[in-house]
Amino acid sequence: MNLRPRAAAVILNEHNELLVLRQKDPRTGFEWWTLPGGGMEPEESVIDTIVREVEEECHVRCRPIQLIYMSEYVDYAINTHHLGMFFLTTVDNIEDLEAGTDPEVVEQYIKECRFISEQELKSSGIPIFPPVFKEQFWEDLKTGFVGHEVYQRGQVETE
Repeated sequence: MNLRPRAAAVILNEHNELLVLRQKDPRTGFEWWTLPGGGMEPEESVIDTIVREVEEECHVRCRPIQLIYMSEYVDYAINTHHLGMFFLTTVDNIEDLEAGTDPEVVEQYIKECRFISEQELKSSGIPIFPPVFKEQFWEDLKTGFVGHEVYQRGQVETE
């Protein structure tokens, strides 16, 4: 089984809107929201992964501050155990925000990079991954992440 560690940024603006990427699979047309981030490179730290991925996907510089969630799930169909780490992150040059590209793929999945409110996210009809960011994140944000559940176990995908 392959292990795929991933790190992502949780970035909020002054209105407590969440920075998300709208992605679309070019083959199936399936759309989803996700946070800027991606797979760790060999010998790369979690922090360095977040900084690199946010620069590639959103064209802004960031500083990860605090780990707020860890998630994992196993996808047996592709023989991969996914491990995700999500950090509250600040951004230096938010005025430069724009959708970037994923240098690892030819057909781009990233269609949009923007801030979204809790209400818009919940009513958009587009799923967000991981799902903790649809409901629980907003509750945890209200409490300043004090006493919240860091570990988020995902579903096991069988085929």
